[in-house]
Amino acid sequence: MKVAFVAPPVPAVPLSQMQRLYYFYLFSSRAFTVFNHLTQQDFYRFWMLEPVHLGLLQLISYLEQHGIECSFFGPISPEGKHVDREEILLQKILKRADEFDAIGFSSITASYRTAARMAGRIRQEHPGIPLLLGGNHAWVRYGEVLRESAFDILVHKEGEATTLELLRTMERKEPLHGIAGISFIENGKLFKTPDRPRMDRSALPLIGYEHLEDNFAGEELGGDDRLSIPISRVTPLTGCTNDCVWCADFWKPEVTGQNLDRFKEEVRYLMENRNSRFFYLGTHDFLHQIGRAMEIAEQMGSLQSEMHWEAQTRANPKATRDHFRKLREADCRCLHVGVESANQDLLGIMGKNIRIPEVMRMLEYAREEGIETHTYWLIGSPFETYETARQTIATMSSWIRSGLSSTAEINMLVGYPGTELYENRRHFDITWVEPDFSNYDGRNRPTFETTHLTSRDLEYLFHRAMDEYCSVMEDTIGTREQVTEQLGHRFPNFDPAFMEAAF
Repeated sequence: MKVAFVAPPVPAVPLSQMQRLYYFYLFSSRAFTVFNHLTQQDFYRFWMLEPVHLGLLQLISYLEQHGIECSFFGPISPEGKHVDREEILLQKILKRADEFDAIGFSSITASYRTAARMAGRIRQEHPGIPLLLGGNHAWVRYGEVLRESAFDILVHKEGEATTLELLRTMERKEPLHGIAGISFIENGKLFKTPDRPRMDRSALPLIGYEHLEDNFAGEELGGDDRLSIPISRVTPLTGCTNDCVWCADFWKPEVTGQNLDRFKEEVRYLMENRNSRFFYLGTHDFLHQIGRAMEIAEQMGSLQSEMHWEAQTRANPKATRDHFRKLREADCRCLHVGVESANQDLLGIMGKNIRIPEVMRMLEYAREEGIETHTYWLIGSPFETYETARQTIATMSSWIRSGLSSTAEINMLVGYPGTELYENRRHFDITWVEPDFSNYDGRNRPTFETTHLTSRDLEYLFHRAMDEYCSVMEDTIGTREQVTEQLGHRFPNFDPAFMEAAF
């Protein structure tokens, strides 16, 4: 059996001048600190990061371990060129569609409309090929998705074991009703089977990075024979014990992770074969289990000296200064910390389960031990008002000016389908939600209104927060002209709409 897996592109975000200036300062401030060891060639390769869809590449390696042949289709955004990424990718799939027994997509909410359009075109030209879809949006809106799109079967939650059983069952032409974790329509009737328990992710094989070049010509890769990943996202841990009402990963309450030896093998592979010089540990809560975090740090620190890394975490009151010293000795350059709001009452409402003094203490430990910090902030928290938004903006600014936070990322809150915020809108005082899911990307436009704040209010506060960040950065690292001169040719010609993952 041979299956194609597709990572549909997220629509390019139309950015205001303020957003472009904000991304300029966000990138350049990190280029002076955590990325200061990267070369001009490393920065040149940033535009090739878009095809790295870790979830699909992990699924492919799992299926191939069980004898299913797979191919990967991902988008690419040539540097400095405005191209129709969706149409280019679709044409590649259509040219080879007859090779495959099934075609599977994985999409987030913002890319769902793209996936549905592409699936519709494939169905028109190749009506006999089964079309599968995974990703949060698919399974939280399964009835709507199955009825309005060309997709035949939806895979719910973790896809590895479910997809393997599904493909084997399809190969034998047997009924699908006994497969856990799927939904489909049969004879006009909607079926949803029981969820499958989360699997032990430590047993998964190495991610199938060798499939990155499946559908890219040399000229698409900038003349290289393989895709380089100067900044790699790796996930030694997944899941979070937090209970944020807006988090799209609400269904992963347990923290689980890779086998440490396999994790070390993945990092070494990326360094030796993909030119990786910096690693972002994409965990929700790196310091959740401090002992485990120290083991991971030790693994990272045992690798090449020119390699650096950072991790995402939440505030843990059990973390001591000694823990941060060990992280720095293991060459941790930065910690990403979700703060979201400076108002303690709003933090309680949103289920963040942190206290501002604990966050400040942890940031202070990091600063004292020479670790940069990158804080996350939201405009539009549940029950946000002008006053609480101003409090958040002022706190973010104060922390950066004092050095408590090195850089900051500002997002507008998005209430994704399936989250408590979206599904219980009246409880959170929401009076309107954006019906076009392609706008659910956090940077384009507000996706809801409340009795306190209209969409124009939210957009104004969002731009005000970015303006404040740029003002602080101008005072801290210089004007745009000064920063550009200092970075010189190391600053890439990039479109910020595609580059957020690199920050």
